[in-house]
Amino acid sequence: MTRALTTAVKNQLATNDIRPVHLINIGFSTPINLTDCSFPLTSSISGSAVTYSASDFILDISSFNEQTDITKGTLNLTLSGANTVYIAVVLNENVINSDVTIYRGILNSSNTLIADPILLYKGTIEGFDINENKTQSLLNLKIVSHWADFDKKAGRQTNHASQKRFFSSDNGMQYSAKVVKELKWGK
Repeated sequence: MTRALTTAVKNQLATNDIRPVHLINIGFSTPINLTDCSFPLTSSISGSAVTYSASDFILDISSFNEQTDITKGTLNLTLSGANTVYIAVVLNENVINSDVTIYRGILNSSNTLIADPILLYKGTIEGFDINENKTQSLLNLKIVSHWADFDKKAGRQTNHASQKRFFSSDNGMQYSAKVVKELKWGK
C-alpha cells in the first residue's frame, strides 16, 4: 500500500517525541469510531471532521505483513466484550463485509493530533469470534484485505437455491448437494 508522509508528520518524527495512536472506523450500520488514545480525537481524514471516541475496549490490533505480491492479508482486531454494544451489533446485524479502516496518527508535544494520519490497514470483516469465560469476554474481528475475493468465482452456482432464484419452478438441482461427483459431459 503506497503511503506518503506529510511534512508535519515528518517533522514530528524527527523530534523523536513520537506518540502514536490508532484511529479505527468500523462500518457497522451505525459506524463506530474508536481510538486507543486516552481522550477523544477529531480528524478530518475523510474530508469531514470525525470524532473518535476514547476506548479502553480496544485490546489488540494484530501485526500483519505487507507484501508486494497479491495476497489475502488479514488482521485481527480484538475488543473487550465488557461493552456489550459491540457483541450485540455482531450478533444482531449482518456485519460480514462491513468496512474497517485503521489509521495511525501521531500526537505532538501538546497532545494534538497531527493532520493526515497514515492509513495503516483497510479491509472488510470476514468473520468474528466471541470468546467468554469466567474472567473475560472478547470479541475478535477478522479483517481481510480487498484481495480476499480475488479468487472468488462470480456467477451462478450449481445448487438448488441458485436454480430457484432464476427459474422458480425448476427442480433440476434439487438433489445436487446429495450427488457430489464429477459429471462427464459429452463423449
